[in-house]
Amino acid sequence: MVVLGVAAIASSIVRPPDGRDERSATDRSGGTGTRPGSAAAEPTPESPPPTTIEFEPAAKPQTHELTVGQPATVLVNVQTPAEVRIPSLGLTGVAEPLTPAVFEVRATEPGRHAIAIQPAAADTLPSKAGVLEVVAPS
Repeated sequence: MVVLGVAAIASSIVRPPDGRDERSATDRSGGTGTRPGSAAAEPTPESPPPTTIEFEPAAKPQTHELTVGQPATVLVNVQTPAEVRIPSLGLTGVAEPLTPAVFEVRATEPGRHAIAIQPAAADTLPSKAGVLEVVAPS
């Protein structure tokens, strides 16, 4: 009896109040699914396409370039568990040998951003994974 009551409450919450399903009329007729007056999110010609930048553990720090305004996923791989920081962008993440630190970045002005790695082991000194260099569009 309790299960039926919970099911009735759940179905009344999930179902739209006017009885229609959640698809718009244009969806049912094979349209695009956007409601009148709404704009679909499409990249504009002046915005650079998203990219992925990956920093690997290396003896020498790496430098990767990113264009101002370009969205990027920055992955920082490590050899031992560590905290990874991009202090100038106010970003901090954690990483393990099989799980990189992941940062979503969209820099609004040119600059150089150091990527620091602080291993979890207390007796290990921090190191520099590299630099994310944000450059003006050409």
